[in-house]
Amino acid sequence: MDHIIGIIGAGHIGRGLAIHLVKTTFPVLIANSREPESLNELVASIGGSLKATGLQEIIAQADILFIAIPWSQLPELAGELKKYSGKIIVDATNNIVSFNPFVLADTAGKTTGEYVAALFPAQRVVKAFNTLAAAILTQPGSGDAGRTVIFISGDDSDAKREVASLIEVMSFEPIDIGTLKEGGKLQDAGGALSGIELIRIKN
Repeated sequence: MDHIIGIIGAGHIGRGLAIHLVKTTFPVLIANSREPESLNELVASIGGSLKATGLQEIIAQADILFIAIPWSQLPELAGELKKYSGKIIVDATNNIVSFNPFVLADTAGKTTGEYVAALFPAQRVVKAFNTLAAAILTQPGSGDAGRTVIFISGDDSDAKREVASLIEVMSFEPIDIGTLKEGGKLQDAGGALSGIELIRIKN
């Protein structure tokens, strides 16, 4: 299936995602909160099919949207997506609002994936890419021995399959750990899988 891939957020995580998404055969768009011209240097350094665009354009055009923005910006983005439905949202966010001191935003007892899914009720949310540090995402430690694992969770099985296929083309190894509720508990900051790079060894 043909897709247009979008990345919203051009920080360290967004950049890491772009480096691997250009390995696919799909057009890849990236946007931040500023004008597309602010991303010219980043786009030139990564190359491939990557193209900078405005926020409205990326929301309208992309079929799969990778979200890599600060937690506090999610409600505003949700408002921008209200007139659309059926897009796959790959939620790479964590609810970290401060590192020093380390503070997590209140999610009212929900996992971050459940919280994001509630913000984007008309979309198909898959939680992924939130357990690795940006440096590892950009340059995984895996090599000839195997592939770095990307854990995914979600409540839409078809969306998870599409994201898993994309992860494989990005040269990672997808592992489905269940629903946003159960899998998300392992993925979220402080969870058993948070901050750990696992490598699936080749057979």
